[in-house]
Amino acid sequence: MAGRIPQSFINDLLTRVDIVDVIDARVSLRKAGRNYQALCPFHDEKTASFSVNPERQFYYCFGCGATGTALTFLMEHDRLEFVPAVETLASIAGVEVPREHGARNDDAQHERLLNVLDAADKYFRHMLRTHELRRVRWNI
Repeated sequence: MAGRIPQSFINDLLTRVDIVDVIDARVSLRKAGRNYQALCPFHDEKTASFSVNPERQFYYCFGCGATGTALTFLMEHDRLEFVPAVETLASIAGVEVPREHGARNDDAQHERLLNVLDAADKYFRHMLRTHELRRVRWNI
């Protein structure tokens, strides 16, 4: 389905989905105080340096510096592009991804803009080749 995903939906989605559930389904987390810890899935290590904060809904690795939200975790860990990662989170939350339809995705407008740019390119190339000032030699 074509269209832009509204930012408000992405923000709402990140508040609906628990980052601990998303990460624990892929990496074995264990409770450590208020946070959860694990071996970092982004680099090799022997001591757990990967921390997930359920209150703030973000993760951080003290070893490699990886950080982010549930969305960035899916993009990095599952190697997903942005839209598939949002769709995966939406399926976890049990909601459908809305799409905005507008001028940004208007193919006819895009085609018109490309035609205008092409015409401008041809005009300026022609002017550079034929204008009388091109023959003037600059004394510097």
